[in-house]
Amino acid sequence: MSASEVPAAEAVRGQKARHLAGELRRGIAELRWPGGKLPTEQQLAREQGVSLNTVRRAVDLLVQDGLVYRRQGSGMYIASSETGPLIGVAVPSMTYYFPRIIVGIERELAKHGAQMLLRSTEWDSVEERQAVDGLVSAGAAGLILAADGPSLAGLEDLDVPVVLVERGLEDPDTLHEFVGSNHGAGARAAVKHLRGLGHTRIAYLERVSPHTAPQVRAGLGDVPVLVESRERWTTADAERFLAELLRKKVTAVICFPDREATLLLNAAIANGIAVPGDLSVISYDDEVADLSDIPLTAVSPAKLDVGRLAVETLRARLAEPGSPRRQISLVPNLVVRDSTGPVR
Repeated sequence: MSASEVPAAEAVRGQKARHLAGELRRGIAELRWPGGKLPTEQQLAREQGVSLNTVRRAVDLLVQDGLVYRRQGSGMYIASSETGPLIGVAVPSMTYYFPRIIVGIERELAKHGAQMLLRSTEWDSVEERQAVDGLVSAGAAGLILAADGPSLAGLEDLDVPVVLVERGLEDPDTLHEFVGSNHGAGARAAVKHLRGLGHTRIAYLERVSPHTAPQVRAGLGDVPVLVESRERWTTADAERFLAELLRKKVTAVICFPDREATLLLNAAIANGIAVPGDLSVISYDDEVADLSDIPLTAVSPAKLDVGRLAVETLRARLAEPGSPRRQISLVPNLVVRDSTGPVR
């Protein structure tokens, strides 16, 4: 195996482990193992169709998050099984972006003896509405939601308080309580970093998303939007977009999200373009940016804090229903890695 293949293989294994960790996290939230003990590693490997190493990596992630602990010679156990207030949580994905928010929610709820009932809506508005209704019917004392237009209608009429996560900031007219990332500020941090390195020919490339991308664009200032793709990129797309960057003599690019940034990076490497020597690349989201062959500098939303503060906001609403509503905006961090450097 060549040196360039090792990081790619490692990235695939890491993605499988994170995906399985998400499935186990959902099982814990849905009380799939009410006795508090997880199946054995061998059982999980057979049920999920993965290797034992993948299971161990996934469980390690849950141990790091404080959700699971290993008891020598006995097995793997859910760390907290106390009965407390039930909080309903609905997110559109268990595999990208939202897992760290879920961890932040879980940790904060555990501090206060509360339990979480988790639903994934798979980016489907009908599923969202059903999830909201189901969580309320299950007895949730409050809801933490990443919900969209059709599902937002009627939330004011619910008998339980609602806090939105990563929603609301894009709508200046919303009255909902929310905790979200200020993606415009994240974009400004990326532009400032590149200009501080001497770059003046900067471009922005994106795969369109309904919430994050418009906010990122709003924070770019005079940086031109060079690519606005409605579909997931292919390798051929990345090659074509790279050619456009080179034609316009761009020396630095901000690319949303990580997957597309990684494809662009790989296209540059394949065409002998030095990164960061000839082209500096910043990705947005920081989900898998560190797994690229050249680790990507990335705008990194504070996902754990989004989850934690959503719980704090909901607890304050439950304790004082008449208090002023909170709308919290967090500025993402810029994590500098190997893909950005001075212009030359």
